[in-house]
Amino acid sequence: MFVTHVEINNCNIWREMVMADRVVKLNVGGVLYTTSKSTLTSIPQCYLCQLVTGAIRPLRDERGTIFIDRDGHIFRYVLNYLRSKKLTLPQGYKELAMLKEEAEYYDLCQLVFNVEKVLKSRRRNRNKPRNNKGGPNQRAPSNALSRSLGSDMNSLALCDENGSVIFEDDSSDYFYD
Repeated sequence: MFVTHVEINNCNIWREMVMADRVVKLNVGGVLYTTSKSTLTSIPQCYLCQLVTGAIRPLRDERGTIFIDRDGHIFRYVLNYLRSKKLTLPQGYKELAMLKEEAEYYDLCQLVFNVEKVLKSRRRNRNKPRNNKGGPNQRAPSNALSRSLGSDMNSLALCDENGSVIFEDDSSDYFYD
């Protein structure tokens, strides 16, 4: 069997692609994560990109895993943001200030901006008087949504009576709260 020059070049290209998108294991505050290098480098110049490209020397735990001394449970949402470029949170998520702090640490400016939008929306909704029919302890139906333009005039915010927010920006991405 003869191996052609084209097959060797394709094999080398494949090997380079595999090495470029290798699996990366992270220990963030004691919580283990597995992701790809391409996910962590998807936003150039952020802390995680610098960490896995060698611009910053990583600290390693006893198993050789990259160790980051930050909140491991909040990192889940940071990693999901890197994967999808969308802020997706469970309804009623209460750790927005912590998520904003983590996003600032990792130098993820757009994530900081998106978290701030949710925080501002919650503050506005908290200050609105509620007009519930049927008595003070009865809530309006959760499917009742109100629409308002975001402060940047490029986004539309949908708010239900519980203060949950869905942002639709001009590129039709949705940010769930």
